Amino acid sequence: MEWIFSTDVHVLFWLHRLAGPHMNSFITLFTTGINCLWLWLGLAAAGLWNRRSRWMTLTIIVAVIMAIFIGDVALKHAVMRLRPYIVIDGAPVVEALKYPVSYSFPSGHSFFFFAGATVLYCYRHRLGILAYGLAAVVAFSRMYLFMHFPSDVLAGAILGVGVGYGAYRICQFIRKRVAVRLIR
Repeated sequence: MEWIFSTDVHVLFWLHRLAGPHMNSFITLFTTGINCLWLWLGLAAAGLWNRRSRWMTLTIIVAVIMAIFIGDVALKHAVMRLRPYIVIDGAPVVEALKYPVSYSFPSGHSFFFFAGATVLYCYRHRLGILAYGLAAVVAFSRMYLFMHFPSDVLAGAILGVGVGYGAYRICQFIRKRVAVRLIR
């Protein structure tokens, strides 16, 4: 475990070489935006309202709920890894942001965004590729801010892809069952 911690710390400081006032402003604005609950509720409402995107939106909601239970409820409390900004002496923090005090492993943001990106990719490849790009920026931001170790982010991304695909398969199964019952 020591080599994982050592590698994580080296990667965090290597990534933070990009630090500067412009990057800090961008990351602060970006993080504030992705944490806006009203934005996500609005997108979910719009997706549910539109018949063409209803199943895709429902599947994303299922994936995110699964990610919350697996990541935030189960794994974070089982592993209980402290966040980098807490355990690394001299870890840089952006004063304008409120830093979470919950556990670090796995990265919930990476988990949620990669789960959602995977669902989007399963339904619409091009949109999914763009969503994976957004998920990668989210993952980078979590490391840049010293909120998560790289191994937390990697685990969140891998789990997110798995949960996103699982949610897609589950919702497709349910969708087919509903369609069969409507035909009868």
